[in-house]
Amino acid sequence: MIALILLACGTPGSVPAPLGATAGEPGLDEVCLDEATARLLRRLSHAEYTATVEDLVGVTPTVTLATDAEVHGLQNDAEALTVGGLLADQYRSSAEEVAWAMDLDATLPCDPWTLGQKACATVFAEDLGTRAFRRPITQDELDRYVAIWEQVAQDDGFEEGARWIVAALLQSPNFLYRPELGERGDDGLYRLTDWEIASELSYATWGTMPDAELLAAAEAGELHTAEQIAAQTDQLMADDRAIATTQQLVAIWLQLDRLDSVSRDGLEDADRATMREETDALVADAFDGPASGLLDAGLLTERSVLTVHALPDGSSPVHRGVLVRERLLCEELPPPPANLDTSPPETDTSLSTRERYAEHSENPECSGCHDRIDPIGFGFEHFDGVGARRDTENGHPVDASGALDDVPFDGVDELGDLLNDDPRYRACYLQTWRRHLTGTEACAEDPGELDVAEPMAAQTRRVAFTTREGTAEDTPARGTRLTLDDLPVDDIDYGAVSWELRSDDWGSGWCGYVNVTNESGDAVTDWQVDLDADGTVTNNWSSTLEDQGARWVFTPTEWATAIEPGKSTEFGFCATR
Repeated sequence: MIALILLACGTPGSVPAPLGATAGEPGLDEVCLDEATARLLRRLSHAEYTATVEDLVGVTPTVTLATDAEVHGLQNDAEALTVGGLLADQYRSSAEEVAWAMDLDATLPCDPWTLGQKACATVFAEDLGTRAFRRPITQDELDRYVAIWEQVAQDDGFEEGARWIVAALLQSPNFLYRPELGERGDDGLYRLTDWEIASELSYATWGTMPDAELLAAAEAGELHTAEQIAAQTDQLMADDRAIATTQQLVAIWLQLDRLDSVSRDGLEDADRATMREETDALVADAFDGPASGLLDAGLLTERSVLTVHALPDGSSPVHRGVLVRERLLCEELPPPPANLDTSPPETDTSLSTRERYAEHSENPECSGCHDRIDPIGFGFEHFDGVGARRDTENGHPVDASGALDDVPFDGVDELGDLLNDDPRYRACYLQTWRRHLTGTEACAEDPGELDVAEPMAAQTRRVAFTTREGTAEDTPARGTRLTLDDLPVDDIDYGAVSWELRSDDWGSGWCGYVNVTNESGDAVTDWQVDLDADGTVTNNWSSTLEDQGARWVFTPTEWATAIEPGKSTEFGFCATR
């Protein structure tokens, strides 16, 4: 009815360049300054989209969205989060599904039968639009959404029109993107508005839209000083949703999203959820402590981590070594040469895993990279492909000795101690958080000791959190909130009813059957249904017709009885063309 908008490895023993710099570039103190970052529009990640829809209208979207590209293992890079034709169509399907699955009565801020249907539709569009856009909608925007409602409501009733408002809002770029554009100051830099800061705070700490309190602070202009932002940050961080955000970050960091799809010998479907719950519990327990507590508490021996970084039929020193290099030290490794056979060694029960992988260090085509990977991965050999502890493998005693850049260790616990003492690990943890929080490239220096959630709170104190630089492009729309004096008067008296039209059409003529339902709490003796004229009415029953040329207006007959609350009546007509 309506169209809606919507590399190659270094030589063995070489030292990698520090985080945030490459060989020959300035050191960390020069490249990791806290300064203004570029103006940008950030599309909601799929996780943010789902959480935002849930908080906005109380429905969890079920439409599968096209997988976003990974950048540094994260799926929220602002430049990578584009909307192609497939994703746009999926957004449309999702928006319509959500609009008709939501509890409209629980979302309406007014009673259409008391305030008036058009006035209530206007209040609804303004209220939901402000929350969906995370800022007041403009008058032009409001007029468009009310026009959508009116076009639908005249034929299909108030509720149907209201649901199309929801479907349209959920496809709007103003919902799907959150701006970090700011307003230009005398120094040429752009300071984010209170509304933009409210969104930045909420998505950074909770992974979803601002709540009513945060939106109220933005509306009151109470989010532009460092003290105001710090106070709000403290409140947000004290909420359990900040723990959930940290759990999600750790899951993304260690690629635990793959737990739902990997195939492993001995892995039961019920184990997958249990493994993830165990890891979430570990992160929650460590939340208020130092980041070193994650490894001290056994993060690297979590069954979820060990299962994801393994092979279908057993452990994998390569996968687990890469986990440490790339995810815990932020040292990205190049893919192997295209003509190299990268299949794992064949299973041989007469050999241990360490013995089967010995070829990597003996083959010069492999050793350049694997000398940096396998010695780390061997430290995990006390755990099989699903994270079960073992002291023997195929009758062979397990040897879990390893080395991290020629520093020896024995087993994962000693590896964890080495990592906690390694400035690269601490910098990588901070860098991963910064990439996740900003949706852009980020560097990090060694922060020394820091707490698990400290990067989240610390980001809100940085210049980069509130200040942008760039050219004077279009600024985001600015709206103002409605007052009662702004509300429109209905041009059509819809009455306290809704209706549904069914029809039989044979081309040269058609008959319509209209079910009228009393949606109010009182008996209704007067109602009106307006339909677009389509032909000439030759017969109508249980109604009185007024032909207005372009429209047919149906009202009750003089002898019609009252419609009790929640009850219905039906009338009909036939027309020729």
